[in-house]
Amino acid sequence: MVEGALLVYSPLNEPRRPALIRLAEIHPRVVLLAEDHTDVPPWADELLADVVRIDRLDAPAAIRATRDLLARRGSVADGIVSLSETGLAFCSAVAAELGLPFTPGDVLERARDKSRMRAAFAEHGLPTVRFGTAGRLDEALAIAADIGYPVVLKPLLAGGSLFVWTVHDPAELAAAFDDVLRGGAQVVAGDPLVHATFRGGAAPRLLVEQLIGGRRWFASSLDLPVGEVSVEGSVVGGEVRVLAHHDKPLPADGPFFEEVLWSSPSRLPAELLARVDDVAAGAVRALGLRDCVFHAEMRTTDTGPVLLEVAARMGGGPIFRSARLAHGVDLVETMVRIATGAPTANGRAAPAPEPDRPEPERPEPERPEPERPEPERRSPAVMTFGLFADEGMLRAIEGLDEVRAHPDVVEVCVYEHPGTYIHRAPRSDHCTVHVMIAAADFATAEDLGRWAQQRIRFVTGDHPTGARHVGRQ
Repeated sequence: MVEGALLVYSPLNEPRRPALIRLAEIHPRVVLLAEDHTDVPPWADELLADVVRIDRLDAPAAIRATRDLLARRGSVADGIVSLSETGLAFCSAVAAELGLPFTPGDVLERARDKSRMRAAFAEHGLPTVRFGTAGRLDEALAIAADIGYPVVLKPLLAGGSLFVWTVHDPAELAAAFDDVLRGGAQVVAGDPLVHATFRGGAAPRLLVEQLIGGRRWFASSLDLPVGEVSVEGSVVGGEVRVLAHHDKPLPADGPFFEEVLWSSPSRLPAELLARVDDVAAGAVRALGLRDCVFHAEMRTTDTGPVLLEVAARMGGGPIFRSARLAHGVDLVETMVRIATGAPTANGRAAPAPEPDRPEPERPEPERPEPERPEPERRSPAVMTFGLFADEGMLRAIEGLDEVRAHPDVVEVCVYEHPGTYIHRAPRSDHCTVHVMIAAADFATAEDLGRWAQQRIRFVTGDHPTGARHVGRQ
């Protein structure tokens, strides 16, 4: 029997480590597609069957290199997955050439370009924001005057709140404009979709959109009043399934948007959560997503959910493990099953706009089912706190071992290690450390989050600083 391989594009950083470990548990041969400059750390080397060195901007050469390696190993590609949003367009091109399931490139373009995404939402009558696009300051000022301040400036193609900036008047807009326009294009310059967009000298543009003030719809001891929620799901054969939710309240409506908390299962009222699911399913259909997992984000307002973004990928950071602990849902396994054409049955089917049609039978891959590890215990309250060092050279992180030793702390993930320069929003899309807590109830988890904030100390420059952005009332 020909041995299959699972092709994977992913950064090899600590936040991706749990998902990569899970991939290696699910599939016996994981082959990483990695750029020449990517270092493979020892922990990743143990998980991988092979590494193919590629350039995302040269898909034909990458496809040839992948085929050559598979031929030398007497193997075939079972499927391809990406753990990075900037790898989606590349993986789509590889999948199309190798005949593998993946979201088509034209659909990904619509789902990555924030202006096209919002236009699709509006066309399908979904709750979204007023917006316009600008390549010049005078255009941005005119759009903002029409919408009304405050407005949010966003790069069209970047993610993770990189260079996302709330401005309250023309002077603030003028001061931020060049940073958002140029910086937002530069941070994703290695993405083939971005490269193709600017081919031929096309000038970058940015999004100017209405600021939606969210409201937190549940009681909490944390001073995080701005309501936001994310939805994890899958879409196969036109059927949208909702798999998990995370409440993601924020301390303020800007000027920047650092993610400080992921809390699951959602504490939103059942009726509001049902509306969130309906909007997420409508957004997936409006964008034409298929053969993928998805991550949708919305503000929760006094009038209901309002769409912010939808991505054809699994949520980043702690989302994978948090969904497993809170919902018993394995997003990585779902992603692999979609990629290999195997049946998926996780989650709840979202309401369809027309009667459901039976999904066609999909054959299992011709390989034995992998042995699965014992599932982690389900928890009624899973909260992940993002902790931030001050901007500057990170000298040390204190208190990690003490926090890791607590029985309700299930994960302490270090994103930035001593010796690196810490950037903060809008030039960074991640925290310095996250602490995941699985507790008996949310009150206990919130208390533990504050305790972890007090125990973990960052030393930047010559001065120690406490972890930031886990407030108290």
